[in-house]
Amino acid sequence: MSFSLSSAARPGELPLLFLPGWGFDARLLALYRLFPGRCLILPDSFIDPVCFAADLATFLRSRHIAEIAVLGWSMGAQLGLDLCLSHARLVGRLDLVAMRSRWPQQEIAATRTAIAADLPACMRDFYRRCFLGYKRPYHDFVSKLQDDYLRRLDREILMAGLDYLQDFSLPARLPGEVAVRIIHGRRDVVAPLEEMPRLHGAASEVIASAGHMVLLDCYGKQQDV
Repeated sequence: MSFSLSSAARPGELPLLFLPGWGFDARLLALYRLFPGRCLILPDSFIDPVCFAADLATFLRSRHIAEIAVLGWSMGAQLGLDLCLSHARLVGRLDLVAMRSRWPQQEIAATRTAIAADLPACMRDFYRRCFLGYKRPYHDFVSKLQDDYLRRLDREILMAGLDYLQDFSLPARLPGEVAVRIIHGRRDVVAPLEEMPRLHGAASEVIASAGHMVLLDCYGKQQDV
């Protein structure tokens, strides 16, 4: 998979790598006008967990980028955490947004069955649940991105994502040099609050009115990553 750099980094600025969740891509940032003017590293397609880390490392070497900030949302948070553990010197800051500490095996199995039966219907229902409590953003997503998502989604990449979530486990500890922040919505039905990760050394914030799209609550009004 490939990546793009939105602009050159300003002096003292860490380029921000955005890692979207399962079934989503980085076009969310443009749709909701998140991080305008920020130097962003964005995946050019839906993320394939199998090749993500190696392809990113190749991209960063080609651009001579030695350190980045990482914002992972949903499955992207798991990917960001794994990247931080395997490439600690590369990551200067890590935000884990709407991350579930462990996905129940029966839920993953049910999702596989739903995809096999009717992929578009499965994904429409998943997107609807992701946007519960976000009526206007959901309308914008459905009108501007959802149909294109349904055309572009690759069944094999979706299944690879489910494989990754099935095998993911929280680390015993975090790299001591990396500033880690965990952000969660109290009303999240995709990653329930009780399953928010608790990681020693990480700062945590729970937003009472937010759901799974807590990304919009945190970064739609302020760009402090």
